[in-house]
Amino acid sequence: MTSSRFLLALLAACVCACAIVPSTAAVASLPLRRHAAPRFAFTAPRVAQLQSKLPVNDYHMDGNVYPVGIYWTAITLGNPPQSFEVAVDSGSSDLIVPAKGCDGCHPENTGEYDPSASSSSLDISCTNGTYRCARCVDSQCSFFNSYETCNLTAPTQPCSVSGPLYSDAFAMGDLTTNVAFGAITSQTSNFEQFFVIDGVIGFAFDSGSSFRGTSPFQSLVNSGQIADQFAMCLHADDGGVLTLGGADMKYASGEFEYTPLVKSLGGYVLYVIKMTDILVGGASIGVEPSVYARNGFGGTVVDSGTNVLLLPSAAFAGIKKTVQAAMCPSSVPGVCNDPGLWSGECYKYTSEEIAAFPSMQLDINGVKLNMTGADYVVNNGTAGISCLGIKDTGLVGLTIIGDTTMQEYYVLFDRENKRLGWAPVDADACSLPSSGANGVRAGAAGRGRSGVHAVPIH
Repeated sequence: MTSSRFLLALLAACVCACAIVPSTAAVASLPLRRHAAPRFAFTAPRVAQLQSKLPVNDYHMDGNVYPVGIYWTAITLGNPPQSFEVAVDSGSSDLIVPAKGCDGCHPENTGEYDPSASSSSLDISCTNGTYRCARCVDSQCSFFNSYETCNLTAPTQPCSVSGPLYSDAFAMGDLTTNVAFGAITSQTSNFEQFFVIDGVIGFAFDSGSSFRGTSPFQSLVNSGQIADQFAMCLHADDGGVLTLGGADMKYASGEFEYTPLVKSLGGYVLYVIKMTDILVGGASIGVEPSVYARNGFGGTVVDSGTNVLLLPSAAFAGIKKTVQAAMCPSSVPGVCNDPGLWSGECYKYTSEEIAAFPSMQLDINGVKLNMTGADYVVNNGTAGISCLGIKDTGLVGLTIIGDTTMQEYYVLFDRENKRLGWAPVDADACSLPSSGANGVRAGAAGRGRSGVHAVPIH
C-alpha cells in the first residue's frame, strides 16, 4: 500500500516535511512521559566498521497477489513478547498494529497489542518533543494514517487507521531494538488489505512517517546491526523472502541491474524511479515519459504493498490499444470488446489463452522490467478465473509498480546508494516451503497464525 499522507490535499493535517534521519545517526532518544529509551552511542566510523562485516538476514513471508493482495511476516513487541503478523510495505514508513479492543480491526490472524501486558511498554506523551501528534487523548500522543491501494476493488480510495502511540521492545528473529509505533484503535471498514493480516511494517524512508518516527528497519541500521539495504522476492501465490541487511544471491538467477532513485517532495520519501516507456510485444505504447511523473512524486513508485500495476489514464489506454492491435481479432474473450477485460470483467481463461497475451516491458530509463501475460492477467483467487492486473488511476493518477512486476525479480532496495537493484528471481528458491521459518505456515489462504516470532532462514 502507499501512504497517501503526501498525496491527497484533503489530508492536510497529515502532511509535513520531515528531515531525513542520516544513516550514521544514533537511535533517537524517546522522551516518553518521564522516561527515555537508551541511546546508542555508535560513531559513524564504528557503524561503518560493523556494517562491513554484517551477515544478511532472510525471513520467510507468506501471502499472494490475489486474493489477499499483500505479503506478510512475523514480529514481536513487548516483554514478554506479543506476536504479530504484519504486511511488508515498501510504500509506507510506520509500524502499525491492532490494539486490544480495536474498532474495525481483524486481529484474529494478526495479534493485538496490549500495553498493560508488557513490562517495557511506554505511552508517548503529547509533550514528548520528538513525535508529531495528530491529536492528544488523555495526554497521550495519537496518530492518524491514510493509505491508498489498500482497497483492492478501488485502489485510489483512501483507507484510514488511528490510535495512540507507544514505545516498546521490537524483535524480528535475532534482531532487536526499541521502536515507536501506532496501536490501531479505529480502522475504516474499506481497508480490504487488512481483512486478513491487520497491521503493517513500513520500509520507506523515515521522512514519510506520519508521526515523525524512526522505522524499525532504520532503527536496526542506526544501531549498527544491519547495513542500510534490504531485498525481497515475491511468489505470485506462495509467499516469498525478505532479506535485511543486503542481498542473498541464492534467490536470484542472474545479476542486478540498477535504477537510481529520484528525489520527491524535497528528499527521499518513497522508492521513486523514472519510467520512460512501456513496450507491449516490443512496440512502444506511445505515451510521453512525463505522463508517469504527473503525480506529485515526479516518477514511478515501487510498492510491495500494491498488488498490481497502477497507471494513469493515458498509459492505461496506450496499453489497451497496443494489446488490441497485437491480438485482435481474437478468440480470447474480453480482449477486443468493450466492456470487457479492460473494464474490470474477469474471465475463465485457459493457460493457452493467457499465453496468447503479448509480453510487456517497463522501461526504467534503459533498464527493462519484463512481464509475461500471466503477470498482468492474474488469477483472482477463484480456480481458472482471471482479471486484468492493471488499474487506471485517472488523468494525473499515480504510477505504481506493484507485486505483479516485482514477482519476476529479486529486488534490492539499496538505500545506502539510493538505487534499486533488479535481478531475475529464482522462483523455486523464493517460494514458501510447507513449514516456514517460524515452523508454521499461515497458508496462501491467509487464515493461520504462527504465534511465535520470525526466525531467520538458515
